[in-house]
Amino acid sequence: MSNDFGSGVWYGELRATKGNTIVIRDNQLPEANKGRIYLYNTERDAIIQYDETIVCPKLFELDADQRKQAEAKFNASWEAARKQLIRTHGKPSAQADTKKSSVDDLLPTDDDDGIDEDDE
Repeated sequence: MSNDFGSGVWYGELRATKGNTIVIRDNQLPEANKGRIYLYNTERDAIIQYDETIVCPKLFELDADQRKQAEAKFNASWEAARKQLIRTHGKPSAQADTKKSSVDDLLPTDDDDGIDEDDE
């Protein structure tokens, strides 16, 4: 996928070698560091910065039915994580720096999955 998430909230799936997870992207979140994007990772219940060039090709938008299911299942935890990020890092579009994930922390995947391997 390209990094065209449209406006508003985008629901997708991060497809990795050894597993997939639902992720949520919101263009109203503070800006991530250059070359990175914020995604809410539903398995980790956290908003995480990802390397944009590596993770974007592994993102696939959910269809309408899948999106409805994801919204019903994850909306409350997503909203809580979103509010916490904004509280911590200021209003939307502010430069932010949150924890970076490693591949092992995200999914049981191999090293080519595009998630930063930096420690917190």
